[in-house]
Amino acid sequence: MLVYHDMQYAQEGHAPSVTLTQEMELRHMVRRLASHTAIIIWDGCNECQVVMDTPTGIYATFVMTLVAEEDASRSVWPSCPAKGWSTGVRMLDALPNGNTLTTPKEGPTIETHGPYQHGTGFPAVNGNKRMQLFDPNIPIKVATGPTGPTLPNVFASEFGAIQYSSFESMASTLAPEHWALHGGQPYDTCEGGFASQCEGVNVMAERNYPCDSLINVYFGMHPDSYFNTTGEVPFKRQLYQCLLSSALNIKQDIETRRSKNELGILVWQFNEIWPTGGWGSIEYGTPVAGQVLGGRWKPLHYFYQRSIYADLMASCGHDGACFVKNDMAGLSFFGDVEVSSLTFATGEVTKLTTQTLQLDVGAGTSARFTVDLSGVANTTHMLFAAVYPYCDGAHRCSDEELAAQSRGTTRPLAAVGMRAVRAGGGAASFNEILLAPPKDLVLPKASVTATVAPSPKADGTIDIVLDATATALYVTLTTLAQGRFSDNAFALVPGQTNLSFIPIGVLDRAVLEKSLRVEHLADHL
Repeated sequence: MLVYHDMQYAQEGHAPSVTLTQEMELRHMVRRLASHTAIIIWDGCNECQVVMDTPTGIYATFVMTLVAEEDASRSVWPSCPAKGWSTGVRMLDALPNGNTLTTPKEGPTIETHGPYQHGTGFPAVNGNKRMQLFDPNIPIKVATGPTGPTLPNVFASEFGAIQYSSFESMASTLAPEHWALHGGQPYDTCEGGFASQCEGVNVMAERNYPCDSLINVYFGMHPDSYFNTTGEVPFKRQLYQCLLSSALNIKQDIETRRSKNELGILVWQFNEIWPTGGWGSIEYGTPVAGQVLGGRWKPLHYFYQRSIYADLMASCGHDGACFVKNDMAGLSFFGDVEVSSLTFATGEVTKLTTQTLQLDVGAGTSARFTVDLSGVANTTHMLFAAVYPYCDGAHRCSDEELAAQSRGTTRPLAAVGMRAVRAGGGAASFNEILLAPPKDLVLPKASVTATVAPSPKADGTIDIVLDATATALYVTLTTLAQGRFSDNAFALVPGQTNLSFIPIGVLDRAVLEKSLRVEHLADHL
């Protein structure tokens, strides 16, 4: 884990002052924390971009000057976002060089924040009651500019989309009469824009962000009454749509960014800190009666694992434009990129192209190619893009060889589990690519059943067999048992597929089997 450490300031109202007390607090904080090797950079403040000869200039002239005096062994940074430094550091790595710290008054912002899909359409403390729709960005537009570590680049240090948690995580924190995204109550009166003051008794108004706009963009327009319909079945449907919409929003954003020369892409945020509409890709949960433990993965986190945060990944967009990106620091790539299509009606997977490519040492090197989509309709097909490294220049790596190679690098190749198995093994990433938003897809009726193995394996995990009668997209498993699944929110073709449940602590097989449920996209269109 690498830590990008802000000082104790943020935005308006938390500004520093040049006082002896604050100087000693800053020096003490750096001295206290500097022994932690995980810290790689000290940063002046969050969202208070430093401009010299303005009130924010104090972060350069006072705050980071003191930090650099206390710890010259680490990079220092004015703020996030930022235009960087003009003087006072080595330009290669931002290590202090003893000169005066100053920032440029003009020029590009090389570290960016946003955009953020806060969710709109419902009056809440941090919501906007006016519906604000946006482009679903499906399919993406692949960038055409050059990429590589020697070229100007952007570090995206914060952007995100709100998302709730599963019904299993949410239900015990709400009375059943409030099982709805809008709480099943009259709406509060909320005034003041972002961070509004709300008057009323609606429990979801105080639970922060709505998800209406995301659901409406990806699943079609719904009346307010849809979001305020209570009950177990409606709430599960609302939450499934919210979680998938948020995951697709971030997935499309990251793939667009990775087609460009953006060499740092950090999503706000990882952990969930309240049982509500938040930003985390893992669920909230505390060990109280009825509440599943936190740490289980939301659909977005499985997208991270399978493709969008894999060091080697490929994607395709408008008009069959595709790219493959090598973000393995200090390592080159030689291997195949295979693009296939899935026909929803039949479950047939058709190979469209195999590109044998060689990419220079990463991070940030890429190649582009075009795939013929003349027989692929956006609403009845999706694409699969798999990246297969060659291990000795002659054959594709096996899963075991990939694992061994990962242990020898500082940035492991992705583990993609059942997706790699279905693709033949040895895939560093496996990307499932929509060509149209979910609301426009033509999907068959499908039944997906899940069978839990009689007993766990030696490592404590337990196998689950899925059986699909027809093509099913974004198949998602949920349970009251403590733990997560080896894969989730994926496409299934007709037939059987295996995955595993990874318990937190000791596996309770009885709870897993009794509470296990399976959803997929066609259930919720």
